[in-house]
Amino acid sequence: MFTVARYASQNSRRAVPVEAPRVLPSATSAVRTMRVQIRTAHVFGMTPRETARAVEWADSGWLHALGLLNSGQRCGFTLVFGNGAVAEWSVCPLRYLELRTADPCRSNERSYPRTELSS
Repeated sequence: MFTVARYASQNSRRAVPVEAPRVLPSATSAVRTMRVQIRTAHVFGMTPRETARAVEWADSGWLHALGLLNSGQRCGFTLVFGNGAVAEWSVCPLRYLELRTADPCRSNERSYPRTELSS
């Protein structure tokens, strides 16, 4: 599960999702998405130190993240912008994904009572 969250400051406890969480097909595509977004985050006003960290991670640090995901562990990256806001990218590997849908037979039971079929 790929998520991106933004905090108003380093002391904020409540995160605001930047985008809806996504399920990506592989660890490689999740890390690729993180790399692209981290490389383009400089437009949000990163400090020179944070810019250097982001470039370094996008160039070589992603290998460690890919290894963590392939071993079943979560990974992420956090940046602090010049205005004090914090952005956090995280990827959590999923072993399985359970999709639930409403059971049409049960959900319509009150509106449409079942009747016995005559033979």
